[in-house]
Amino acid sequence: MTRLAATSIGGWLRRKSLILGLGLLSAAAPWFWPEPLEQAEYQLTEISQELRGPRPAPPELAIVAIDDFSLQQTANADLAEQAELQRLQSWPWPRAIYALVLDRLFESGAKAVGFDLLFDTPSGYGPADDQAFAQGLRKHRGKVVLGAQVLESRGSVAGLSLASPVQPLAQVPQGLLNGFLNPDGSIRLRPDHYAEQLRQTLGPQVPPSLGSALLQQSSQPTIETTTRTGWTPLLDPYGPPRTIETIPIWELLEPRSYQHLNASGRLRNRLVLVGPTAAIFQDLHHTPFAGTEGMPGVEIHATELGNRLEQRVLWLQPRSIAWSLFTGASVIGVGLLSQRWTRPLRRLGITGAIAAALVVSGVLLISQGGIALRVISLSLGTLAVGVVSSAEATVNLQLNRRRLKRSLSRYLSPAVASEIANQPEEADGLLGGKLTEVVVLMTDIRGFTAYTQAMSSSGRVVELVERLNVYFSEVVEALHGQGATVDKFIGDATLAVFGAPIHRGNQVEASAAIEAALEIEARLRSLNQTWEQQGETSWQQVIVLSFGTVISGNIGSSRRMDYTVIGDAVNTASRLEAVAKQCQRTIVMSQGVADLVRDQWPLEDLGRFEIRGQTAQHVYALASVTNPVPKAADRS
Repeated sequence: MTRLAATSIGGWLRRKSLILGLGLLSAAAPWFWPEPLEQAEYQLTEISQELRGPRPAPPELAIVAIDDFSLQQTANADLAEQAELQRLQSWPWPRAIYALVLDRLFESGAKAVGFDLLFDTPSGYGPADDQAFAQGLRKHRGKVVLGAQVLESRGSVAGLSLASPVQPLAQVPQGLLNGFLNPDGSIRLRPDHYAEQLRQTLGPQVPPSLGSALLQQSSQPTIETTTRTGWTPLLDPYGPPRTIETIPIWELLEPRSYQHLNASGRLRNRLVLVGPTAAIFQDLHHTPFAGTEGMPGVEIHATELGNRLEQRVLWLQPRSIAWSLFTGASVIGVGLLSQRWTRPLRRLGITGAIAAALVVSGVLLISQGGIALRVISLSLGTLAVGVVSSAEATVNLQLNRRRLKRSLSRYLSPAVASEIANQPEEADGLLGGKLTEVVVLMTDIRGFTAYTQAMSSSGRVVELVERLNVYFSEVVEALHGQGATVDKFIGDATLAVFGAPIHRGNQVEASAAIEAALEIEARLRSLNQTWEQQGETSWQQVIVLSFGTVISGNIGSSRRMDYTVIGDAVNTASRLEAVAKQCQRTIVMSQGVADLVRDQWPLEDLGRFEIRGQTAQHVYALASVTNPVPKAADRS
C-alpha cells in the first residue's frame, strides 16, 4: 500500500512538474534577480502615484527658488539702485545676500528657513562676506538650517566624508542634502531614511535630512511617522514640479517686489526652503510626476517635509522568505486551479485576469493605502504559469483530438471524425444517446455462403479473408467519401448510416447514400474485372437503403462500447435485402428514401411488399449500370 501511494504521488509530481517548477522559480526570483525586480517594483509605485494624480501640498510649505527668472534679473542688476543687487551679476552670489534674504523672510512671517545650498568653502568675496552671513544667522538663531553633504572620494583613498559649512557658519544646525539614487537615476527613498543609513557608516556626526532638521528647528512639533520594521520608506510626491508653492528669490531681493510679497502674507507661518531650481545648477532628478523636466532637489526635500507634516509615507515591503514562500505557493495554487479548464484560451484568460487583478490591487494599495507590496514576482509568476498551463492544455487538446479522431475513424468518415475531434468537449453530446432520422445503407454479397464453403473446402480460407478485406476496404472508402458512419460488419454484410452522429438534413443524407451506393457498385465492378483476369469468380452484391427514426449512441459495456443505431429503419434495411434478391435488383430502397430523392434520380417501383413489423409499402429500385430501369418503370 505504501509503495502504491508513493508511486501515485510520484506520478502526480511528474505531471505537475512544470507548475511546481514555476512556483519555485517565482519564489526564488527576488533572490536571484533582485535588481530588475526591485526596479520593476519601483516603476509600479511611480505609475501608481501618477495614476492617483496630483494632490495639494501642505499649506505650511513654501520654496524660495533660485530659478531661471531670478538669474536673468540679477544678470541685469547693474542698473539696480541697491548696491547689493549690483553684486549679483555672476554666480556664486556673495553670502551677505543670504543674510538679506533671511531678514526679509522672517519679516514676512516665516517660521523657519532651510538652505539647500552647500557653504563648505570660504566665500570667494573674502572673510567679511562669511562674517556678514554669520551675523545674519546669529540674528535668527534657532530658526535656520544650513546644508551639509556626504561626499564620496574615489581613487586610491576612496571613501565617504562629510562636507559641512565652514567657520564661522558651522555653529548653525545642519541638514543633509544627499538623496539616494536608484540604478535608473531616480530618487524615491526618503532622505531621512538615507541619512540614517549613512549615519550607520560614518557615525553620529551625519546630520538628519534637511527636511527633518528644519522641522526640528521650527515651532511645529516634531511628528514621528509610525515605523515598520524592515520596510523601506519612500517619498510620496504631491505632483509635478512647482506643485509646492514656489516663489522666485528675486521677489525677495527687488524692493518693490518684496513690498508686494510682504503685504500679501504668502510667507506667514510657513516653513521655507531656499534652493536652486534653474537647469544650469543640474540639481534636477527623476521622480514620479517629474517626467523629462526633472524635480529640483529643493522640492524633493520639501516633499519629505510635507510628508512628515502629514504623517504620510509610502512603505515598500522588504524581501522576505515568508513572502517568497507565499508567492511560490500562490503561483502553484493558480496553476493547479487553471487545470480545471480544458480550453487553453480560457486558462490563459483566467490566469491573465488574476495577474492583472494582482497588479491593480497593488496599484490601489500604493495610491490609497501607502503600502507597496511586492506583487511583481507574484503577478509575473501567475502570468507565466498561465502561459505554460495554456500551452500544456493546447498540447493535450491536440493529443486528445488525434486520439479521438483515430478512434472515430474506425466507423466515421474522416470529415465527420475531424469535425467531432475538433470539438472534443461536445463529443459526449454528439455520441451520446439521442433520437435522429437517418438513412440506413446495407450491402450484402449474393451467394456468399456457398462461396465460403467452396473456399474452405479447398483450403483457401486465408485468400477468402484477404479478398473480403479488399472488398470491405472499397466499401468503407466509398461510404466515408459521402460522410457515412460505418456501424458494423456482419459476415459479408456492411451496415452504415447517414445522418448520425452529425445530421446534414434528410435530403442531403439521402442523396449522399445514393451516391455512395453507386460508388460501391462501381468499385465492385472494378474489383470483379481484376478478379476475372486472375481467374477468380466475380461477386454480385445487393445494396438496400431505408429511412426512419433510430436511437444512436455509444452502446455496450464498461469494457467494450460501439457507436451504433437501433430502430425500425435498421430492421427495414435487413428485410429489404430479400426483396432485392427476389426482384433481381442491385440497389433498392424503401418508400421513405424514394420520397426524398425521386426528383433527382430515376426510380423503378417494384410494387407493394409486406415488411414484417410494418405496414405494406412500395419498394423502389435505382437505375444503375447493373440495374437499368425498364422503359415502363414508374419514375414519378
